[in-house]
Order: sequence, then C-alpha cells, then structure tokens
Amino acid sequence: MKKFLAFVFVGLLVCSGAWAANVTITATASQVLSVATGSTTWSVTLDNTGTALVSPVDSLTVKSSKHAYTVTFSSSDAGQLKMTSGSDSYYIPYLIKVDTTGWVSGVSTNNLSDYIQLTTAKIIVFNARTPVAGKSFPIGFKINEYADYYENGLYSATLTIGISAN
Repeated sequence: MKKFLAFVFVGLLVCSGAWAANVTITATASQVLSVATGSTTWSVTLDNTGTALVSPVDSLTVKSSKHAYTVTFSSSDAGQLKMTSGSDSYYIPYLIKVDTTGWVSGVSTNNLSDYIQLTTAKIIVFNARTPVAGKSFPIGFKINEYADYYENGLYSATLTIGISAN
C-alpha cells in the first residue's frame, strides 16, 4: 500500500506540470526628461541708479526617470540683455544662479551655484531620478552695480534651458 501511494504521489507530481502555466510579465517604463520654469517671461525693473539688482525671478522644475542627466543653460548675446535703437545696440550684462543646495545628494556638478554670466553654456549635472512631481530649484537674476547709466528703453534676452540624458 505504501508503494502504491508513493507511486500515485510521484505520478501526480509528474502530471501536475500538465496543469501548470508559466507567464512572463514585461513592463516598459516610459522615459521622462523635462525642464520647466514657472513663467516664460521674466520682467525686472532697472531703476538706473547704479545699484545692483538682485531678484529671485523664478524656479526651475526638473523631472527625470533617468539617474544621470544634464541641464544646460545658454543665453543669446552672451548673457547680456540687448536693446537695438536704429543702428545702435545697447547691452546690460546679467548673471544667473540656480540654488540646488536643497538636493545635494542628487546633484554632482552645478556651474550655476553662484551668480555667473552666461558668456558660454553652463551645466548642472544630476545623478539621481526625481520624484514624479519633480524637483524645483530657485533661480536668481542679478545685474551688478554700475557706474554709468544704461540707455533707457526695453532690453531683452533669450535664455535657453535644455535637458539631456548622460
């Protein structure tokens, strides 16, 4: 009887494979890689008194599903606001700062940790994925103290902020 029960048990084990099913599950996570600012236009008023102008103008929000990525800041006219009047052009140099101190563990390099003129492109290199809501960082804008008046009028510049996976 013991042999018979053992035989039946082994038979059930062998045959149970016929009732089993293997399922392979695959999932593809979409890539998220974006930067945004709160506003597409920053308006500052320069009172033309020679006093430095320092203003927290906006915030940068970064979203990334990658653990390694770079945010690049570049400026038209080499980090200068420009006004053209007839055949004359006038410039006001400006500086930008992005404060990433709130996420030290997620940032490996920040060329914008202090105010700097964007004469060439500057980068912030990240080494961690962001939460789904993203990470936000204050952006500061500065015009240094000056001795001579700037030509009065409306100046503008284009700041380009890009993001790429490393």
